[in-house]
Amino acid sequence: MLDNRDLDIRRLPLGNPIFSLLRIEDSVYVDKTDLIYSIAMNSTPMFISRPRRFGKSLLINTLQSLFSKGLEDFRGLAIEKLWHDKTYQVIHIDFSELGSKSPQEFIRIFDLMLIRDFGVNGLISELDSKGDYLPPSFLFEKIISDLPDRSIVLLIDEYDSPLTHHLNNYDELDDISKILCDFYAVVKRYSGKFRFVFITGVISASHMSIFSSFNNFIDLTLLPQYNNLFGFTHDELVKFFDPYVQNAANALAISKDDVYDEIKSHYDGFTFSPESTETVYNPWDILNFLYHPSHGFKNYWFQSASVSPLNNYLKANKSFDYINYEWRKSPVGNVELSRHYDIKNIPTKILLYQSGYLTLRARDDGKGAVLVPPNHEIEYSTLWFYLVTNNIAPDSEIALKIAKISDDIDSRNLPAIVELFNDILAHTVRPNSKMFYDERSVRDIIFATLTLDDSLIKFKEQQTSPGFSDLQLITDSTHMVIEFKRTYPKDPKYPHKHQRSAKASLKEAIRQIKTHQYGKRPFQTRSPYYVAMVISTEEKRILPEYCQEVLD
Repeated sequence: MLDNRDLDIRRLPLGNPIFSLLRIEDSVYVDKTDLIYSIAMNSTPMFISRPRRFGKSLLINTLQSLFSKGLEDFRGLAIEKLWHDKTYQVIHIDFSELGSKSPQEFIRIFDLMLIRDFGVNGLISELDSKGDYLPPSFLFEKIISDLPDRSIVLLIDEYDSPLTHHLNNYDELDDISKILCDFYAVVKRYSGKFRFVFITGVISASHMSIFSSFNNFIDLTLLPQYNNLFGFTHDELVKFFDPYVQNAANALAISKDDVYDEIKSHYDGFTFSPESTETVYNPWDILNFLYHPSHGFKNYWFQSASVSPLNNYLKANKSFDYINYEWRKSPVGNVELSRHYDIKNIPTKILLYQSGYLTLRARDDGKGAVLVPPNHEIEYSTLWFYLVTNNIAPDSEIALKIAKISDDIDSRNLPAIVELFNDILAHTVRPNSKMFYDERSVRDIIFATLTLDDSLIKFKEQQTSPGFSDLQLITDSTHMVIEFKRTYPKDPKYPHKHQRSAKASLKEAIRQIKTHQYGKRPFQTRSPYYVAMVISTEEKRILPEYCQEVLD
């Protein structure tokens, strides 16, 4: 067994997007430089869209190192034997630094970025006739107009950040869009000056005409050969991080195989090409979990979010109802995926996909793809985000009950637990919602709301060899496993349709618990405490009289 003292946790590259520092500090680096080579050898401008926290900034910084210093930072990596180009002057613009700025502040800092990269500090004193700073497009043209052809590399990170941060203020959005349109028009006019242009972002937006600013433009977003450019495949996780996974197993007192299973269910599942069947893990989640394994499988990606752009959009589009939304298998075509939308009118499912809350799965019939939540973290995050955005998060009374749920679980106080669950449902579910026709939706509402108790470890659809448990709640001393079953009411429209009473639903829940023995594999150190609960589709609540502890 690995001795934790022999493992340098500092080698995990958590929150460090500076490629040269990763190499100097001997940090773990998942070598994707063969893919980087296939990108960098081109002279055609390129764009790629990926969700936040997937390593776009690290890729931009890696390209900056490659073009400005050659192979200095790439010793021992795949690209070392492939790259033979010279070095170039690199312009690196990170628009995430400008995301929330007003139009005037946006101009000022944009100018400073250009001046920094070109070392022409005297130009900052030049103002227009109104005493404002020069438009970045004018300054950029003044700088590059006399430079030799093919002498500049332009790297733009998070190009859409200034746009998505102003979705709640269309006047400012239009002002900033105009500034950016003018800038990209200069890039197009002087395209011969650039050896390489590479742009990253989250949203593929047409609002500022970026994609019409170049005669030729390669969008890598959906190409299968670049599906794994960001994130970690399972093979990469094992190859580069296996000792850290063993360290996590030691910290959690479970087997290494169980840690891999939990990592997969929480953080894997992203696919970025309809033609790819391989999934990737979110790197931010993986690195945070391996750095703090004793904290458990937390929702690191969601907790790190500055979700105001998505928040602003969903607040402006009240028709979106996550509970009734067919998010589990929403069909999507290549035309929808590849289209560049007006940022003011992006379809909700496309915004959720581009933001990382939904991902692609190839359809079984081979005709296109469907959008699904990639993993447990995203399922929870999207649901919780929906509750917060629509101001239906738990009130203070429910929060107080949640604060004592660990005590209720330890004392096996089933009436109090059922009362809390019903309070959550009554507070969050709209009267006309159809969610009680789907026991998974009831479970997901409860699961998401219980996040207010940080001391409680929560799993849903926890896999064992015979199947998946509905909900597991784990305190310091008790491991509670809940199986939900709903009633099937008599429907006058379909008199011959299958019906199931509360008594029959309880019997079925008990049968599944005894057959599948949910919860025993991941936490062998304590015996699970099983509970069957019945959801009444007619009464829209969990029935206390049909809540029962199930003994082995």
